[in-house]
Amino acid sequence: MVLPDTAAELWADQTVRCVLVPHGQQVEVELRNAAGSAFLRKTAPTRQAALNQAEYLRLLLRTADRTAQSGGLKPFALVIESGSDTRDALSESLRIAGMRALRCRSGLNGVELARELSPDLVVVDHQLSDVSGADVCRRLREDHVTSATPIIAVTSSPDALRAEGCQADAVLTKPCQTDTLIAAARLFVRHLSVVDSRS
Repeated sequence: MVLPDTAAELWADQTVRCVLVPHGQQVEVELRNAAGSAFLRKTAPTRQAALNQAEYLRLLLRTADRTAQSGGLKPFALVIESGSDTRDALSESLRIAGMRALRCRSGLNGVELARELSPDLVVVDHQLSDVSGADVCRRLREDHVTSATPIIAVTSSPDALRAEGCQADAVLTKPCQTDTLIAAARLFVRHLSVVDSRS
């Protein structure tokens, strides 16, 4: 993939801007203050890795405003992914993060399960066998039962997913490292009891 010659802004809030800056064969993710000065730089080997790093930093800056609903159990995640290998890998990453995970291969079935089971987190792929990940996100946001459920979308085409109006809280780019998904998932359930199964 050819990188642009200049910095590209990915997101901004009132005080911080996040930009991608080409740096030789690598990409730097910079957080800049209101005056435009970089106060944090992270180097990534690929554009996909840089996009995931930028998304993680964006989530870190958000405040936690959700209340616990799981009654002392480990946080519960619903994984909606049509590919069995990827579905297993995502579920295993969440298990390592200290969460319970239920796997589902169809978008419409996933929406119904989310309504019935009220998961603490939904992880959804963009390319599903029946509907798109963006459509799953829309349906979850439109239902009062699931409208506040955190959603992480995982896709090899983040720009296409956003162009479809995806309403996910986070969009991670494939290939997504296990540690990236674990870190993002933990940000959404940090107000709940999370136990690292590796310890």
